[in-house]
Amino acid sequence: MKFRLVPFTNAVILVAIALLTLTGVYGLFWTLDGWVFDAHRASGWFLIAAIPWKTAISLRSLRRGMQPNLDRGVVVVVSLLLAALTALVIVLGLAWSWRLGPDQLWLRQTAISWHWMLALGLLLPFALHVWRRWPRPKKADLFSRRAVLKLAGLGTVAMAGWWSAEGLAAWRELVQAPRRHTGSRQAGAFSGNRFPITHSLAAGEIDPQAYRLVVEGSVAEPQSLAYAELLALAGSEREATLDCTLGWYTVQNWRGIRLEDLLERAGAFPQAFAVRLESVTGYAQILPISEARQILLATHVGDEVLEHWHGSPLRAVVPTRRGWFWVKWISRIELISL
Repeated sequence: MKFRLVPFTNAVILVAIALLTLTGVYGLFWTLDGWVFDAHRASGWFLIAAIPWKTAISLRSLRRGMQPNLDRGVVVVVSLLLAALTALVIVLGLAWSWRLGPDQLWLRQTAISWHWMLALGLLLPFALHVWRRWPRPKKADLFSRRAVLKLAGLGTVAMAGWWSAEGLAAWRELVQAPRRHTGSRQAGAFSGNRFPITHSLAAGEIDPQAYRLVVEGSVAEPQSLAYAELLALAGSEREATLDCTLGWYTVQNWRGIRLEDLLERAGAFPQAFAVRLESVTGYAQILPISEARQILLATHVGDEVLEHWHGSPLRAVVPTRRGWFWVKWISRIELISL
């Protein structure tokens, strides 16, 4: 059975995009396990290494012309747009890693945030492209001697590209803004309230005298705590890294109340499996109880009381998660059970 380059190339691209999607989605939620981020970058270079073959295949297909139908009309147009936007996603990722261009682009978003937003937006047209244009591979296309040699060649090119790209990123890195394994750059470490503000729906100024934190749900004794009570309880400290999907991170000393202590005070029922943190804006996040035990409800950052734009009177410090899980202006905590 003869090896065919078209199904082989498409299979490589499909696997690379599947790995990019899985590792990229992980990186939008969690900040642990640096190897996942390395796998994401390596998969990206596998995709880049396959581009010359895919370009030749696409040009050959385009020479057959267009037709007023789904496969030779609509799908071809979608595929061309998909190719252009995929190239843009790659360029944005490299530009961010190598510090090329301005920090902020359109709509106050950074290159790295546009990188992942566009990538997620391309999944649906990519699925359409695969559905209509996918040539089913045969065994020889994937497991023959030629396939193994070509895969080894792609792997060599991809690893060389990844190694070179990481070296260039390290060379372009600023001493005052070191790059984390997530790709984010340090900003305002151990600076109290002088770290970047996330772009999120903001609450209006909160009157500390009228503020209450409600703890309810699967608890024996629901709580309603005034701000003064929270300050009196705020005796726990933790160094934690806030890593934002906009591409910056900050390391701070946070002070406040351990969520575990607050739930114990309320008499949490043992069957509870998750906790819901809700802001005065209505924004909320649900976290499993295993992660909830690591959360600090911060009233202070460094030796300073949290400022309004950083979530005063109370914000979540969630060491295992990206910044959008660090709910600001918390007014309600609900323990959830079946």
